Formats: sequence, C-alpha cells, structure tokens
Amino acid sequence: MQKKRNWKEYNEKFVRRGKLYIFLDFLENWDEELNRRNEGKVGRPFKFPQTFMHFLAFLHVAFFPLRQMEGFLRKLSEHIPKLKVADYSTICKRLRKLDFELLGNLGEDLVVAIDSPGMRVTDRGE
Repeated sequence: MQKKRNWKEYNEKFVRRGKLYIFLDFLENWDEELNRRNEGKVGRPFKFPQTFMHFLAFLHVAFFPLRQMEGFLRKLSEHIPKLKVADYSTICKRLRKLDFELLGNLGEDLVVAIDSPGMRVTDRGE
C-alpha cells in the first residue's frame, strides 16, 4: 500500500528551494574601495568595485546569463537605491578579467559540492 503524500509539506519543500540569501556587504565600502582602486590609475577610473564584480560573477555562474544580469540589477536597484547598475559590456569585460584564487594546498584533492534546486528541462516524472 502506497503512503499518502502530505501536499502541504511537499509544496513547502519547493517553496524553500526558492529562498536565496544575498549578501550586499560590498555596498557598505563601495566608495572607499573605488577610491583605493582608482588611486594612481591612468585612464578611465573604475565605476564599480571589485567586490561587486565578485558578486556578479557568483550571480552569473549560479543564475543569470550576462545580459539578463543587467536586467536583474536594474530591478534590484529599484529596491536598493545605493546599488549602481552595470551595463552588459562592463559586466562582460570585468568578469573576463577576474582572477580567482582557490585557497588550500595544491597537492590535496579539491571537493566541489553542488546542491541542485530541482530544476528540470521537462515537466515529466518526479
């Protein structure tokens, strides 16, 4: 005999999967970071801090293609007035130049864990 599904509990699991915690710490030091980064710089000054670009890199890898990210930032800036919106070209150029360093010993194995949100290409099966 098959156990009855608790639909309220089942639905809540999917709702919880949609929770996203966004840390906007880079906004607190936006101006100071830009001043440091642009000090002594020749040419056009940076308009966006490096920590903001790291945030965008995460969004790009986890959620959005670059062009959609500009739209996401436009909408987010309506709710967070301090957030400046970077255009597609700026995002693309800056993310291409990002240099990430993995911490740890290079002689050790690297373990990467990915928690799938349950997204599917089709709506067949469970």
